[in-house]
Amino acid sequence: MSSTIWAISPDTTLYNKTLTFQEVSESTRETVIYIHGGAWNDPDNTPNDFNHLANVIKSMDVESSICQYSIEYRLSPEIINPVNLYDVVENITRLVEEKGLTNLNMVGHSVGATFIWQMLSVLKDTREEMNKVQLQTLKLLQAVKRVFLLDGIYSLKELLEEYPQYNSFTKLAFPEGIQSYEEEPLRVMSYVRKALSHHDIDMHMVHSYRDELLSLRQTNSLISCFQNHQAKFKLYLDDLGSHNDVYKNDKVAKYIFDNIC
Repeated sequence: MSSTIWAISPDTTLYNKTLTFQEVSESTRETVIYIHGGAWNDPDNTPNDFNHLANVIKSMDVESSICQYSIEYRLSPEIINPVNLYDVVENITRLVEEKGLTNLNMVGHSVGATFIWQMLSVLKDTREEMNKVQLQTLKLLQAVKRVFLLDGIYSLKELLEEYPQYNSFTKLAFPEGIQSYEEEPLRVMSYVRKALSHHDIDMHMVHSYRDELLSLRQTNSLISCFQNHQAKFKLYLDDLGSHNDVYKNDKVAKYIFDNIC
């Protein structure tokens, strides 16, 4: 299968770099939207990271019931968080509206998972306090059915406690310090639980035992938050290769497919 980049119109959020792996059709019942990682700053990570995963899912989708897209966003230090998060939300919103997409399954790897976590935390602000993109996030969550967090980063505080050297890239996205990251799990878990419950969104955490860049601490810490708030989730731990092998792993593709079809 050849991948197609749909050049809609160049704009600052890089929507024109949206990648289509499997187009929506009359038989489509589920939408998969991928968000790549790359520590907020690595140009080597792109929407095409998920090409193999999408191909495997398409090969299993004999009824053509799935459409698949991968989005782009601007990198740090050109822009800082939450502007890259806003790129993600605006690009997904535009994609959903232009294609008429429903039943969204969001798949994020590493920082891509961070963006999904930040979106799920939107209720930390009251509706009156929300800006345009936060209101877009609220609307998007109404269409989300499942989220798949692949070897994600959720707590920057714990990340730097475990890996102080990672300050080399967190400072690019958060130049004023990680205290400007407003979605620490201990702080926002109650709001995430409310969003998941209200919109009936299934939470899936995935982590590879062989991840050499992120230990299980991030995932285990998030699990603890979910347990403390009696929030439901599904967990998939396995040997899924190194950190940058996870989004190319056939077992991950099968896990996603089995849970959406």
